[in-house]
Amino acid sequence: MELEKLLLNGKNRVEIIQPDLPCAAINAEYYQADSSTNFGLLVNESGGVIVNGVVRLLGSNRNPEYRDINMFNIKFGGAGFLILGDDIFGGIFAVNFGAFSENLGRVFYFAPDTLEWEDLELQLSGFFAWLKDGDLAQYYGQFSSEEYEKLRAVNVKFNEVLHILPPQWSAEFKTEPHDIRAIDINEYYRSCFQ
Repeated sequence: MELEKLLLNGKNRVEIIQPDLPCAAINAEYYQADSSTNFGLLVNESGGVIVNGVVRLLGSNRNPEYRDINMFNIKFGGAGFLILGDDIFGGIFAVNFGAFSENLGRVFYFAPDTLEWEDLELQLSGFFAWLKDGDLAQYYGQFSSEEYEKLRAVNVKFNEVLHILPPQWSAEFKTEPHDIRAIDINEYYRSCFQ
């Protein structure tokens, strides 16, 4: 598989979930995405991707344990962006199709510590390379390395996210103990987008 060549055998632990093939065919037709593009590889060759137990990319998967990229974007995507996936901390990765700036095709990140969309200044190929070999612990620098490792070890399902109090954007986040529990991802996205 070509997606494996892009994502596996790097510094980070990457798991590619097998796609639901009938679903992949429907999604490929819907997005006009063939395997000559990185997005097409994600849609056609995965039912989702998990990186270091932290980042989750959506793929073609109707299993309720996971999330289908098309169905999830119909539910929560917006005009001008496509949700690629998210992380266990509440961050969201999306491809810009005009919602954020003139930087079309770049990956943006909704940061739970600022509540802003940030331009990662990466196209999908660069984003995949970062997922494969980037320093994710450094990227999530709002957590100490000890807390990051502790949170990584929490059994957060693909369709869950960590609800962290005090919120990451608050001043209290840096000074008070954190109350952390896993919540349903749909509940989280509803709070972000509706």
